[in-house]
Amino acid sequence: MKQLEFTLSLIDKVTRPLRQVQASVTGFADKSRASFQRIAVGGAALWGVGAAIKGAMGPAIEMYDTLQEQSARGIDSGPLKQVEKDANIFAMTYGKSAVEFVRSTSDINAAISGLTGEELPKVTRVANLMAAAVGSSAAESAEFMGQMFGNFREEADRMGKVQFAEQLADKMAFMRQRFGVEMGVVKDLMEGARGVGTNYGVGLNEQLAVMGELQRTLGTEASSAYEGFMTGAQDGAKKLGMSFKNAAGQMLSMPEILTKLQAKYGQSIAGNVEAQKALDDAFGDSSAVVKQLWGNVGALQRNITELGGSDGLKRTQEMAAKMVKPWDRFIEILAAIRRVIGMTLIPVFYPLLNRLADMGQTFAKWMQMFPNIARVVGYVAMGLLSLAGAGAVANIVMGLATFVLTGLRGIMGGLMLVTKLYTGALWLAGAAVKAYAIVMRTLRGVLLAVRIASMLTGTAINFMSWPILLIIGAIALLIAGCYLLVTHWDEIKAAVMETSAFKTVMAAVQSVAEFFGNAWASIKEGWNSFVSLLTGFSVAQTLGGMAQGITRLFTNLWDSVKKTALSSLNWIITKLNKIPGVKIATVGEPAAAQVPGGSQQINKTLEAVNTVPGAGVSSQGEAAALPVLENNLSTGGKLKGVEPGGINKTINSSSRAITDNSKRIDKVEFNMQGGMTPQQLMEWQELNG
Repeated sequence: MKQLEFTLSLIDKVTRPLRQVQASVTGFADKSRASFQRIAVGGAALWGVGAAIKGAMGPAIEMYDTLQEQSARGIDSGPLKQVEKDANIFAMTYGKSAVEFVRSTSDINAAISGLTGEELPKVTRVANLMAAAVGSSAAESAEFMGQMFGNFREEADRMGKVQFAEQLADKMAFMRQRFGVEMGVVKDLMEGARGVGTNYGVGLNEQLAVMGELQRTLGTEASSAYEGFMTGAQDGAKKLGMSFKNAAGQMLSMPEILTKLQAKYGQSIAGNVEAQKALDDAFGDSSAVVKQLWGNVGALQRNITELGGSDGLKRTQEMAAKMVKPWDRFIEILAAIRRVIGMTLIPVFYPLLNRLADMGQTFAKWMQMFPNIARVVGYVAMGLLSLAGAGAVANIVMGLATFVLTGLRGIMGGLMLVTKLYTGALWLAGAAVKAYAIVMRTLRGVLLAVRIASMLTGTAINFMSWPILLIIGAIALLIAGCYLLVTHWDEIKAAVMETSAFKTVMAAVQSVAEFFGNAWASIKEGWNSFVSLLTGFSVAQTLGGMAQGITRLFTNLWDSVKKTALSSLNWIITKLNKIPGVKIATVGEPAAAQVPGGSQQINKTLEAVNTVPGAGVSSQGEAAALPVLENNLSTGGKLKGVEPGGINKTINSSSRAITDNSKRIDKVEFNMQGGMTPQQLMEWQELNG
């Protein structure tokens, strides 16, 4: 018992200081961690406040610094205030930077000499508007403005710098729309021409139009080619026997020069070797200018006219409005709001910052003046930092200890988990063995029942399969029989055909076949005859033959009647000739004598005879008489067998007019154009019904 008390006392005395040390270190670490957290939170809050102030004051500070920069470069405060106001409006309208707007003021003031305080803000606004319209920067716009004002100073002074700047913006917008050139390209072209057009009195509109047309084909060489042409234009004109000067001694415009050349060489010089050689000899390499512009005189003149039109900044404003991006505009509006608010706070904020800066400057001066004080301050700062470092080290040690303990706890937990899993696995294995035994005992009876059922099923299947086996056997025998029949067909055929019974059957079959063959031949021949009869039969020809027979019958009858009438007529003439002094020739003979009144009587008789159809007897003995009258005259001058009414009635009643109305139609074709559909046919039947 005493040994146990000693052991416990020893352990307590040894571990108590360790626990106290651990508690002290843990408390220090916790306090230092809390302090670091407070420092971090405070620092983050301070940084956030600074970032918020900087974000809120940033646009204003940037604008203030830019204004101070412009003021340092010689811009007065009055124009700067107007520029600042215009910059905010411009930024919110077109979504461009207001700071760049203000920064371009000094560039424009330096590029364009002689701008007044009132003109500078207006020209600055025009330059930035032009940059927004053509997609350029304010710095490029300032350079372009400076160059154009330098080349056309007289025109700018005459017109006014603000109005000239507006026209420049409008012309640049036209060049961008018509020729697709950027501001930098136009600037380079005008710079490459070295102001030669201006020296020869060529206006800005013509120079821009010519440069725009030439750059399409000559590219960057357009300016040098134009300079060469303008320099040697007068000498080249003399070589061609022409003059490019007007009555006042000034050079003609480019359209006028081209018109004079076209009057001499034609509207087109394509393929005209002589004309092109003459132009090359006259202008040298610069002949490319007139060659390229030869067929574009109308377009060149139209471009010059449009460039000369003045509608203020309308075209430029429209282009700038179409170039606006809504998101950029929204961002610039927010920046403008912060800038306006910040600019009101800067007069208060900047003095405070300057005061703090002055205090820091004074403290630094003191540190230089009193180095001992500076050393003490340094020691104090190092002490504080050391305490902070000790707290950081304590937190690191505690963190490492916690990390190690956490790792060991995880390892021990893993080992315990493996042990628990092994115990559970053994328990599950024992339960599975027991369940397997139970299942096997139960399965034994089931398998026995299945075995008995299988045996019974096999026996039943054997009984049921006998009919199937018989069918399969019969099919197999049939196949074998067919095979044997095919392989021994020659022997079977010879054995069957050589028997007397087969020969008798063949003879009987042949007799029957011959009988039916003859009968079929007779039927076939009769059918062919009938078809031939129908094929050669024509109803039109048959009816036509009948009509011809009837016509011949009546024709023969008429010939007989005519002969009889002529014979009777000759008999009458013969009787009349017996009268003293009467001499009438018979049919076919000339008249021998004329009896007064006799011809009239005969003519009346002949007219009566001519009433008979087909008679055709001429009067006064010129035709044959009707012999048929001779047999019908009796003694005393009367006709026999003639009914009352005379011979005319008899002949008319005996004659019948036969009219053949038959028509022969060989072929009839019906061509239906646009036949009726079944639906149209039904509608037609319904309408007729």
